[in-house]
Formats: sequence, structure tokens, C-alpha cells
Amino acid sequence: MASNLPLLLLVLCSLNVAQCGLIVYNVYARGLQPDPVGGADGFVRIFCGSYFCHLCSASLTTRVYRNHANPSWSEELANSRASPGARLELQVYDKDVLFDDLLGVCSTTIQKGNHSNSCSLATGGTLYYSYTVF
Repeated sequence: MASNLPLLLLVLCSLNVAQCGLIVYNVYARGLQPDPVGGADGFVRIFCGSYFCHLCSASLTTRVYRNHANPSWSEELANSRASPGARLELQVYDKDVLFDDLLGVCSTTIQKGNHSNSCSLATGGTLYYSYTVF
């Protein structure tokens, strides 16, 4: 008699009942430290779990906000494949010609509902953001 375990595992994996929608919005920073040659050219990359959230039509990288210590990004960034309990990570960068400088990282565990968070960045300044999981 054959075991039904492989079939059960296949069904459970294909259902993926834990997936949900994630929207990151109201992303802004205060007090970003400028480059030695000018103001900070800030942007944010958003990761979910262990992979870059670039799975849907809206990219989860904000636009670059040039020469400003207090940028406010108006984008609403969506991912339809987020999972409760996964890691949400926002990486703040300063855009440069050759290499982008990492200014700091904020992370949290994704939970259903509406949430607002902030964190201090390693090089100075604070990142604020909100997210909704449904």
C-alpha cells in the first residue's frame, strides 16, 4: 500500500493558504545624513521574507528623492504574495554614481492589520513607514 504523505504535502504546498496582500505606504525619513559632496539622495528598497518583493507590477523600490535630509515618498508599494510571520525589511540607501550607500535597515515581522513603525538608521536619521496586510 502506497503512502499518501507525498500527495498530502503537495496539496498543502499548492494551497499556500497563508498568502495575503501587503501594502507599504506613508514612507518618509527625517534627518538623513548627507554625502560629503551634497545632500542625501534617498530611496528605499523593500524586501519580504527572503526574496526581493518585485513579484507584482508595482516595483517595491521607491523613487530617488534628491538632495534632501527629510524625504517623503508618496508611493504605495504592493505585494500580493506576502505571508503573515514573514520578515518585512526596508533598506534606506543614498543614491550615488558608482555605488549606493546603505544608510540603515528597518525590519519587522508581518502581521495582519494596519501598522505604523519607525526605526533609527545606522548612519543617523529615522525612517517611518506604515503597512497593511489583508
